[in-house]
Amino acid sequence: MTTQSVLAEVAAERTRQDAQWGGPPRDDALPVQAFVQLIGDYAGWARVKAREGSMVEARQRLVQAAALAVAAVESLDRRASGATEAVPSSPGLNWE
Repeated sequence: MTTQSVLAEVAAERTRQDAQWGGPPRDDALPVQAFVQLIGDYAGWARVKAREGSMVEARQRLVQAAALAVAAVESLDRRASGATEAVPSSPGLNWE
């Protein structure tokens, strides 16, 4: 796979995450530390899956972690520009 095809896959995962979790308004309601925790969790799951020999699942978790990192950067950029939208608080970070 080329870098472009991997980045396209990460972009598709971002679209899926936005559809599932509410997109920028939800992202902007999360503290940056929550993104860092989620990214670490997904990377940890990738490590476990790789150790188990499941490279397909490890790869899937890494794509999800990369998409979460993109979401975090986008959210930071919106916050820096003042372009965030408020959303009602939601219980927990039940992401998967």
